[in-house]
Amino acid sequence: MNISKQILLILFSLLSAINFAQTTADVNCESELKTIETEIKSQSSVSYKIVFSQKLYTEESFEFSEGIIVITDLNDNLNIDETIKAIVTIGVENKLSKILAFKTCKSVEFYFNQNRLTTEQTDYLDKNLLPKVEIDLNKSLSKKEKKQNKRKRDLIEMVSNKSCEKLENSKMEKINAEEFTQIVSSISAEYAEKTQKIYDMSFEESVMLFINDLTEYIFRNCEELKRLLAE
Repeated sequence: MNISKQILLILFSLLSAINFAQTTADVNCESELKTIETEIKSQSSVSYKIVFSQKLYTEESFEFSEGIIVITDLNDNLNIDETIKAIVTIGVENKLSKILAFKTCKSVEFYFNQNRLTTEQTDYLDKNLLPKVEIDLNKSLSKKEKKQNKRKRDLIEMVSNKSCEKLENSKMEKINAEEFTQIVSSISAEYAEKTQKIYDMSFEESVMLFINDLTEYIFRNCEELKRLLAE
């Protein structure tokens, strides 16, 4: 797959993600569940699904995400510490540093429609909303990994800023996906060799991962792109 097609796919997936809150009623979060060991004596494993996630961009890294998960078989007798331990286990496994967790799909739907809930639905949400958890995953990394992640972050920010600046200077009144991919692809190509060195992978793997990170970052942080897409 070439870079332009990759950007287009990411762009369309991000557009879908923006509408997530409006479409949660249609999310089938009880299928394709994963099982993970918890090391909790009273419940050795739990079944879960990540129903939504997006990358988190921090000063240290662009490696981790925030996500919404559903744990379908959590034992109601677990205490708060055990519940949090189960959520943390899922977070570490999936590189989620911010987690909003629920017991059911229906409670996810209710969460995003809180201003329209009945008293009965509000009570249901309260019973099925689990503790919100934040994990400092960066602490577990080696110095080498932290340095590599910072170099990725700096590269993503630099190319993103240049792409956004080019958009601003283009004086376009509106932009389509093809025009956006041309701008990002042309600037990214200038840093292909540096990208491969920083990501420490094959050329194709490093470019695809970089484009994924870059597109998500610029889409969420370039105000000019947001303005052009909203026209």
